[in-house]
Amino acid sequence: MNLLGSRTPVAWLQLSHRPLRLLAAIAGVSFANVLVFFQLGLSGSLYDSQKRPIDQISGQLVLVPQRYTNLGEPLNFSRAQLVRVRGVQGVAGVTPLYIGKADWLNRDTRQSKQALVFGVTPENPAMKLPILQQNKTLLKQPNTLFFDSASKKAAGSVVQTLATGSSYLTELRGQQAKVVGIFKLGLTFAADINVIMSAANFQTYFPEKSNDDIQLGVIQLSAGANEAQVQATISRFLDPSLQVLTIQQLKEREMSHWQRNTSFGLIFNLGVLVGLAVGAIIVYQILYSDVGDHLSEYATMKAIGYGDNFVVGIILQESLLLATLAFLPSVLLSMLLYQVLVRATGLLVAMTLGRALFVFCLTLVLCSASGWLATGKLRRLDPAEVF
Repeated sequence: MNLLGSRTPVAWLQLSHRPLRLLAAIAGVSFANVLVFFQLGLSGSLYDSQKRPIDQISGQLVLVPQRYTNLGEPLNFSRAQLVRVRGVQGVAGVTPLYIGKADWLNRDTRQSKQALVFGVTPENPAMKLPILQQNKTLLKQPNTLFFDSASKKAAGSVVQTLATGSSYLTELRGQQAKVVGIFKLGLTFAADINVIMSAANFQTYFPEKSNDDIQLGVIQLSAGANEAQVQATISRFLDPSLQVLTIQQLKEREMSHWQRNTSFGLIFNLGVLVGLAVGAIIVYQILYSDVGDHLSEYATMKAIGYGDNFVVGIILQESLLLATLAFLPSVLLSMLLYQVLVRATGLLVAMTLGRALFVFCLTLVLCSASGWLATGKLRRLDPAEVF
């Protein structure tokens, strides 16, 4: 460490004696970092956003079909299976969550958008959003629903209309719908709009579904009940076509679907690789040029007795300095970019300490590798050939 510390001024002088080239190098590495942050931010928002509806489930266990993959592709099973769970020791209550997709009409543009529809029992809603407890009476009225204020703007001027004290009338699946309340959940990749309605209204808009069909069964445990023990008890008598999951397991199932069964994960990972490749090429080109420009000086050092480790160490330290100097600007630019994404898409995109440290470590490794490659000519250098 002392040896490295003694070489740092030399590496810094090598970099800083041409300020414009140093600034260009910092800008290049920062750009590569921003590319990586952007891809990681998008992939992180994908997974975090998909978990937001699950975080609002008002229970500790859920009943879903064995073939269940994600909330956006709900599968039906009999409500009677959920009712059977009610008698298990440790279970305080059960309630169904109806899930479906429907065309939502923007009454201003007459264009349709897809909405993810949640149906709940007003007396014991399967979601713990405050509005479901505060406005049960409104939810019970025919053709009424609550609207997610984080839905895409293409849904229409719903929030603005309700802010004036009026309700918003539109069409859902070709039938009249009346928005009487606003909640905030956040968008997912499953749909552009989220709405919540009563189970009775859900049946009105989805008449093809049987009264006995539900898409997700929420199991609420008594205070002090052992979650794992209740889950094991239920699993013993459950129909083989169903499974009981914890909320955490449901989240993992959701993430697994988007990582393995869609092209999103592959696209984002490729984007990260492209960003890293861009950064590696930039650092390599800069350091390779530096070696070429100062070849005679390095040859002199070797001629007077400095070994390869010394001169190669200078280049490696230059690469680490570049990685360090470029990191802070890239973080600031990425945070600004995340804010633009949040406002434009409504997705949950945020800079985390873990992500920042991950990218910083990647940058250090990448710049070190590029620096090492750039020293190839230096390691093969014979002072006699230069002079």
